Amino acid sequence: MPRPNPNAKRIQALRLCFKALRTLSPDLARRGAERLFSTPRRHEEPEPERAARQQGRPFHFMSRGLRLKGYAWGEGPAVLCLHGWEGRGAQFHAFVEPLARAGFTTIAFDQPGHGGSQGRMSGPSDWAQAIQDLVATLGPIHGLVAHSLGSVGAAVAMDRGLQVAGAVLVAPPARPDPYYSQVLSLLGFPERDHPAALRAYLQRRGLPPERSHVNLLAPSFTAAGLLIHDRGDREVPWNDGATIASAWPAATFLTTEGLGHHRILRDAAVIEAAVAFLQQLPITRTLPIHGNGARSLDWHLFQRDLRMGA
Repeated sequence: MPRPNPNAKRIQALRLCFKALRTLSPDLARRGAERLFSTPRRHEEPEPERAARQQGRPFHFMSRGLRLKGYAWGEGPAVLCLHGWEGRGAQFHAFVEPLARAGFTTIAFDQPGHGGSQGRMSGPSDWAQAIQDLVATLGPIHGLVAHSLGSVGAAVAMDRGLQVAGAVLVAPPARPDPYYSQVLSLLGFPERDHPAALRAYLQRRGLPPERSHVNLLAPSFTAAGLLIHDRGDREVPWNDGATIASAWPAATFLTTEGLGHHRILRDAAVIEAAVAFLQQLPITRTLPIHGNGARSLDWHLFQRDLRMGA
């Protein structure tokens, strides 16, 4: 005899609650869906991430009143690594050594509501602001590597003026519509209500709907791009990456096979391609972060006069 699925019972209860809430107040129902969609779960940290974090140089910075936690590894111009939904900065542990050998500092942080950072609700606009606040605190970065939803945060930050020589986007979603529609359908919202609910969500989260589609932002990007996507990705369709790459004037598209959505971040060939791409970019005016002396991370973060060229 099959066991009852506890998740199915929870979903049924949620659908009944939201059906009643939509009758009482459609706006409150939409806000409840937004909260569910925007609240990440904090998962247990795997051992490879813990080990990498312990070897990194920790730092904190502020964004929208939240204290966000980050780490730095290596020496040289900074490469910022941006995790995806319900991830952590240390998910890029496999990139640390290859980037260090190539002469780069790896910078990673936990986005709002994730890992060791403060916050509960989170989304692409918050992530883009966190990226901008990090760069305003730390100084210019050479390039970035972003995974999944981190790619959306990176794209929004670039659309808002973030300057990088190049960006590597791994498994990037082209648009938020399908993912929000999945949640709305799960909660029993009629399909005809989805577009208005999505617009309300984006506007309340500080991201105009027309600025939420990476494939629509990409034509204005002046930085070089490398997009990497696995053909069998079950979370973000391969076509999303291909669509963004085709719209980005200076982008190259790399397809992988058999790596899915998460293993792609640990694949040696993917990491090699990303590092080689970053190496061929022109070095911009960046201040290296390394050692424990005058150019240690703490010194770099707070000696604004030197960083600003005074």
